[in-house]
Amino acid sequence: MQKWLRGALLMTVLGIPSTYGATIQAVHVDLHTTTGAIPKALESRMVASIQGAATYMYQGKEDYQIRESLQAYENATMDVVDRILYGYTVKTISMDVGEALHIHLTLEPYGNVVQSLETTVNYGNISSYGQSLIDEDLGNVKPRLEQMLLGASLDSLDWITPLVQKSVRNDLEGALPEFTPQIDVVGGDTVKVTLYLVPNGSSVSRTAVAIQSGTLPSVFFYTMRQYYEKKLRQLEGLPVSFVRRHQRMIEKEIQVELNKSRGTTQFDVTMIPTLEVGTETTLKIYVTSSKYILQGEGYLDMGRGEDSVGLRLYTGIHDGPHDWYVETEFLPNRLEWSFKPSYGYQFTKDTKIGYLYGLPSHHQYGIVQQTIGNRWNARYERDITAKTNEFALSYDVHEYLRLEYVWGDHDRWLRLIGRI
Repeated sequence: MQKWLRGALLMTVLGIPSTYGATIQAVHVDLHTTTGAIPKALESRMVASIQGAATYMYQGKEDYQIRESLQAYENATMDVVDRILYGYTVKTISMDVGEALHIHLTLEPYGNVVQSLETTVNYGNISSYGQSLIDEDLGNVKPRLEQMLLGASLDSLDWITPLVQKSVRNDLEGALPEFTPQIDVVGGDTVKVTLYLVPNGSSVSRTAVAIQSGTLPSVFFYTMRQYYEKKLRQLEGLPVSFVRRHQRMIEKEIQVELNKSRGTTQFDVTMIPTLEVGTETTLKIYVTSSKYILQGEGYLDMGRGEDSVGLRLYTGIHDGPHDWYVETEFLPNRLEWSFKPSYGYQFTKDTKIGYLYGLPSHHQYGIVQQTIGNRWNARYERDITAKTNEFALSYDVHEYLRLEYVWGDHDRWLRLIGRI
């Protein structure tokens, strides 16, 4: 008894198997086909499916039990694989039995296999420009689909299609997260694959263009505005998050176009585009001239008895933060003209101060203008000669129309300003 115990202990320490054999700890599967290589993505999925079933069947069994009935176990394994892999049948099988069980399979597809693909992408109602933006992220999806489908059994497409769809989703999750891809595969002499891109979240439903200039008439840029209104409409239908992710690229593309325009190259005009992205997306183009000031406007005062209608023209030059210009005003009710030689200094980005000298009244004026946000502006004007004050708060409805509420020392009124 002592000798037997010592022998058993020695066998345990040295790892020598007992006469009863070893327990199967792992199962490995390798595949071959009678028609050539299996698509890698498909092969990986096949191996995973077979390995899962075989592990359930064999893990924990004694290897000697399998060796004693190897033919029966091989037949049972072939039957299970035939059920799992619809579209394929097992032609040969061999099993290497040990603590690690190795299963070697040769498969043959039913009938024909996928020889060629015709791949199309369905973008829905997205414009050609939007499609080009998507294509940059999508890349060439055809090689990915060919890797998964070429060589696969045509009869297996029903269960392969969900695997292809999952694989494409994983591929596009990082590159194109704003869309959910759906795959439709139709068998035939040439397998037709359609990739549908379904937008996620809210989409751009409306677009607008605003051209703003503090130095030149907006009417000069009417044709440009029409061009970019047409261009911007091509963003409609795209997910807001997609446009926001490509915002800098779109702005850069527009900036390159603006830099090549005639106004920039011949008249020293600076144009800067800014895209405000949302369900209503707006392109704002800020136009400034480094040399010239030329602006016109007409105003109508409501609630004011005299001089309620007027026309103004601003002409002058820029020199860095300094402006020298003449404000010319015509009052139709009186048929009178007045002129104000003026100087303005851009104190900060949003604050401007100035001095005006009126002719023929010979009154002197001081003025402070303050920008508040994108559309709001404040103004304080002091008639130094008459010792009167005027305050105003204005709102830009768009680049051609401004509403201004004015109050002076003795009265107040609402001014409607149309800018040319």
